[in-house]
Amino acid sequence: MQIIKIILSCIVIIAVIYDIRSYTIPNSLILLSYVLAFLLCLRFGWQGIAEFFAGALLPIVSLILLQRAGVIGGGDVKLLSAVGGFLGIRRGMLCVLISLFIGAILSLVSLFRHKNGRARIYFFLNYIQAVVHTGKLTPYYQPAKDGYSGTIHFSIAIMLAVWTVLWLL
Repeated sequence: MQIIKIILSCIVIIAVIYDIRSYTIPNSLILLSYVLAFLLCLRFGWQGIAEFFAGALLPIVSLILLQRAGVIGGGDVKLLSAVGGFLGIRRGMLCVLISLFIGAILSLVSLFRHKNGRARIYFFLNYIQAVVHTGKLTPYYQPAKDGYSGTIHFSIAIMLAVWTVLWLL
């Protein structure tokens, strides 16, 4: 278990560094994470392999609508999927839930820091109105058009959630 803590901590730290620098998490890091998680799960035979796939797939299935709507980045979903591959289905899903909670707190802090709460609520209500009116799920947020002032680095929430699951629970 100690090796998983060290490897996974290194992976999420590297992901946060990339995310802060470029607003992206490299696919090569995700692929390396999948390979390492799979190899570690092989120690437990078929049960370990099943836990790997269940843990890796559940974050994708549970977060795909948020990703499609542009609420969460694809790299964040892939990172949570890789984390789930390491932790298995139960602890992986716990990590997803904790990261969403921490992400909400970080978003509130960002709203207060940028003093744009009213504008963000107006932006959100216009988005909901457009989805209801057209019946189409369109991207909520497009950084190329909207800039990055309304975003947080969700990888930080993921990192804190991973550490909470690994070291405290």
